Amino acid sequence: MSQSPEEPQALPPIRRIADDLRRRIAAGEFMPGTRLPSTRLLAAAYSVDPKTIYRSIALLKESGQVVSRQGAGVYVPEPRSTIRREPQRRYQWEKDRAQLPLAERQETGTGEYDTGRRRDELDFPARFQKVTASPDVAERMGIAPGTELLRRLYRTTVREEKAPLSLITSYIPYDLAAKNPDLLDEGREPWPGGTMHQLKTVGVEIDRIVDESHSRPPTLEEQAALQLTSGWPVLELHKISYSVEDVVVEYSQVILPGDRTTLRYTVQLERWPS
Repeated sequence: MSQSPEEPQALPPIRRIADDLRRRIAAGEFMPGTRLPSTRLLAAAYSVDPKTIYRSIALLKESGQVVSRQGAGVYVPEPRSTIRREPQRRYQWEKDRAQLPLAERQETGTGEYDTGRRRDELDFPARFQKVTASPDVAERMGIAPGTELLRRLYRTTVREEKAPLSLITSYIPYDLAAKNPDLLDEGREPWPGGTMHQLKTVGVEIDRIVDESHSRPPTLEEQAALQLTSGWPVLELHKISYSVEDVVVEYSQVILPGDRTTLRYTVQLERWPS
């Protein structure tokens, strides 16, 4: 009787060894943070040439099961915080929260909402700068190139992981933000109630938010900043917020790590007439 191509014995040695190592990692034989045996030891254990082990390990690196540390070998990575963005629920939650008293707004924010982490587990570095709109940003915001904007860089980080959850670049018309000088002060971040409450302080109510996303290979800077697993893309999200006057009041570019981000959408459909 011929072997099924799905049976382990029928797989090429490179794939068979990679699958076995993957199984052993999942079973806890190699725990997160621990080093895999050397290439020489693995080659002897599997009775193959070291080149076969190199190629098997390369498959595991591509899928994020292992990572190389310069001069220190191959390791099972420590688990990283995952991100789940649910725009339909998240944006309404943000808008409702903007109406709450200060004490309630201070309890939690979008970083905690997306990760399930506590506020004391997160750091909230932010950097603000007055800039002029590039042609690309101007087109997305429906304004003239060169318009003055407040650019805000957010790098919310889980303290124990030392890498940001995402790379967020947010733009608000400078004249709008300047109506409340506190909005120009990066030292006031994290702002209780987030951007929707900030805009509320200058008389703006958000009517709708348009999200547009796609995946792409990361730049070298993005891969290093996010400590992105080799071979994984980033998710690039463009978020445009419109006021009830149908004016773009905030635009964000959000870069999310593809190896630990889930975008979840629920679309409520109208019912057929009975």
